[in-house]
Amino acid sequence: MTTAASPPDGSTDPDAPNAVDHDDDALSWGDADDATHVDAAHNPVRVKDRASHDPEAPTGSGALVGMGVLGGLYLLYTVAWLVSASLLTVSGTGLAGVASETMRVLAIMAPALWFAATLWLCQGHRDRTRFTWLVVGAVVLIPWPFIMTRSFG
Repeated sequence: MTTAASPPDGSTDPDAPNAVDHDDDALSWGDADDATHVDAAHNPVRVKDRASHDPEAPTGSGALVGMGVLGGLYLLYTVAWLVSASLLTVSGTGLAGVASETMRVLAIMAPALWFAATLWLCQGHRDRTRFTWLVVGAVVLIPWPFIMTRSFG
C-alpha cells in the first residue's frame, strides 16, 4: 500500500507555513462585488404581519355569502319575534304597560340591531371576528317563544 505525497502548497497540512484555509471558502457564498450576489442583511424581505389587517381590503366572496346567509337568518329571527310578540298580550297600566311595550319593541328589533351593530362595530376587524359575533348573536337571539308555541302549541 502506498501513500500519496502531499501537494507542494501544503493545503492538506493545516500546520504547514503556507497552508491555504479552505474552511473560509466553504462558508462563503460568493463575491460581494459580483452583480448577482445577494446579501440578506442588505436586502430585507418584507413579511406581512399576521396580526395586521388592511381595513381597505375588500371582503371576499365567501365572507359576503356568509354574511348574506346570517343576514337572512337575522331577518327570519326578526319576523319570528314580531309574530311571537304580536300573539302575547300583557295587560298593564302605567309603568308596567310602558315597560311591557318597550320590551316588546326591543325584542322585535333585537336581531336587526345586533346585525347592524356587529357590521358597524367590526368594520376594521377581520372577517373571523365579525362572524364570531354574528354567530354569538344567532345563538343568543333564538326566538324561543315562536319555536315553543309552534312546536308544542
